[in-house]
Amino acid sequence: MRHLVIAFSLPLLLGAAAVVPAQDELGLGKMWTFERPPLAYLEREYGFEADEGWWNRMRLASLRFGRGCSASFVSPRGLILTNHHCARGAIAAAQGDADWLADGFVAREQSDEVRLEGLTVQQLVAMADVTAAVREGVSDAMADDEAEAVRRANRDRILAAARVDTPELEPQLVPLFQGAVWQLYRYRVYDDVRLVMAPHLQVAHFGGDPDNFVYPRYAVDFAFCRAYVDGAPADTSAHCFSWGDGPVEGELLFLTGNPGGTQRLLTKAQLEYQRDGRYPRVRELIDNRLDILRGFAASDPELEKRLRTLILSLENGQKLYRGEHGALLDPAFMARKETAEAAFQQRARDSGHGDALGIWRELEALMRQKLALDAPLNFQSAGGLPLLLRADALLEFAETGADAAAQRARDVVVRADPVQEALFSDHLARARGRLPAGDPYVAAMLGDLDPQQATRRLLSQSRLADDAGVEELLRAGAAAIGASDDPALVAMRVVRPLAAANAEREAKIAAAEARLGERIARLLFAVYGDDVSPDATFTLRFSDGRVAGYPYNGTLAPWRTVFHGMFARNVEFDGVHPFDLPERWLLARDRIDMHTPVDFVCTVDSTGGNSGSPVVNTELELVGLLFDGNIESLGNEFLYGERVERSVCVHPQGIVESLRKVYEATRLLREIGR
Repeated sequence: MRHLVIAFSLPLLLGAAAVVPAQDELGLGKMWTFERPPLAYLEREYGFEADEGWWNRMRLASLRFGRGCSASFVSPRGLILTNHHCARGAIAAAQGDADWLADGFVAREQSDEVRLEGLTVQQLVAMADVTAAVREGVSDAMADDEAEAVRRANRDRILAAARVDTPELEPQLVPLFQGAVWQLYRYRVYDDVRLVMAPHLQVAHFGGDPDNFVYPRYAVDFAFCRAYVDGAPADTSAHCFSWGDGPVEGELLFLTGNPGGTQRLLTKAQLEYQRDGRYPRVRELIDNRLDILRGFAASDPELEKRLRTLILSLENGQKLYRGEHGALLDPAFMARKETAEAAFQQRARDSGHGDALGIWRELEALMRQKLALDAPLNFQSAGGLPLLLRADALLEFAETGADAAAQRARDVVVRADPVQEALFSDHLARARGRLPAGDPYVAAMLGDLDPQQATRRLLSQSRLADDAGVEELLRAGAAAIGASDDPALVAMRVVRPLAAANAEREAKIAAAEARLGERIARLLFAVYGDDVSPDATFTLRFSDGRVAGYPYNGTLAPWRTVFHGMFARNVEFDGVHPFDLPERWLLARDRIDMHTPVDFVCTVDSTGGNSGSPVVNTELELVGLLFDGNIESLGNEFLYGERVERSVCVHPQGIVESLRKVYEATRLLREIGR
């Protein structure tokens, strides 16, 4: 064990010395920030201590991958490990006429590594508390929107100063505890990222949608990339994880990555809005889009290739939202939330803060407003149709004369696209179902027609698909645009004021909700102390846990699965998709050691955004690669538990066995020391 010598602030040390009752009592979980690690908790819970070098190496070896995943450096030469499903969008964009996504890819030599255009990885190199600077000039007497305007100006000033101070780093302002704490994070951005190796899609996604969010699992969901600087592999010798053999049952592990978002600090009233407003709307959107896209994919192989990654993403979202919504619809789950909230309120009373309990009543009233606004806000819009987005830009130009609006009208790409047409028709159908009778948006868009007819009429009669005609309108100016009877412009003249009014109402509700959320967070600190973890924000966190199986379906889930199970599942389903295996894998069956672990489960705290997160042991050896959670863990979005909730990880031995026995990736094996 190592002695801690990190120079943390005195308030943090005082908080770290306290017990952590809020984590269990309120279900806040274990997504710790690196600037506020719960040092006393880790020592008390596991007997674990570490020095400053240990913490810094773990932080610097951990990466944010693209716009929604995590990753890590696993060699001194910029080698990056993440999930296949995190890289597949970039692979699909880079593969051209090949199908590396389906067939796999191995760069035999460094010169074969392929640049993934537009993909970046970000490394957190500095952190600073800027809470006081964000709040400067804000008073309790200010209206919510006035206070938010002052905070916004302060945030802009802080970011501008950071860009001048460290121009080589990308700054980000991070609100924690619903804005009660603000951190300035600075990132080194690697913008030359190249593909090194990716397995077949079907082994990374083995079991497909039926096995998604379940366990036992047999997916080898990994990919290797490399960060380059000035045309050469990045020097990451000072901050990379070494490759380990994997964990043993009961071992202490750390997950480090960028969880995308949790809602554990929300009140019961806020979760009821999610249950009754947001989740039904989003689930309907996903279900309908999947039906539409699957139909197109089945009709045309080229469309299937184009839509493949979007369909996989939507399938993941469909199961995720069903599970999370299911938790909110479960009376027992909501009773747990109510119990946690009551415990918080009672502690507030006992500690002399009973006058703050009006926050909950204010939020209840605010959530009634938010629920009433949900349908107008989300349906009285252009619905993502490029033709209407162009009409919107033209009308803005006519109103303001802004060059940016004119350029946006030119930049919108309008072309015949049956997929886009079908998605917009679905938007209109859902709008008609969600908005009240006589709604002006429905009247303007549909009239007496059904959604398909209305969409076809709009697309066939509008002249805004003609770039030359749009340019002519821009030259003619506001009077010509105002006089035009083009149906897209006619429709958007109705939509724009509706959308503007909705946006104004939404901004006021958001400002009030932010103010009340900050007050609850301050009450949390007053009642429980500082040593609590904030909700996820797609910024770097670490979590602690142990390797452990769990009871399920009347039997036991093992802590790890092996290749025997993958090939058995393939046989049991007669090799039918999604339990089929690529021919290359079937040919390698006799070479693969069937006792080699494939996946394992542990109690680290994770959510979306943690995909690709490294799992390391106390020696900072990489011993796992997180890629999923079990179905029981989806309720952790709102209330953390670890009874049977588990994170699902790829075992490093499964990766090595794949590289050696199936892909013959000798160069890569040498680099990771295997």
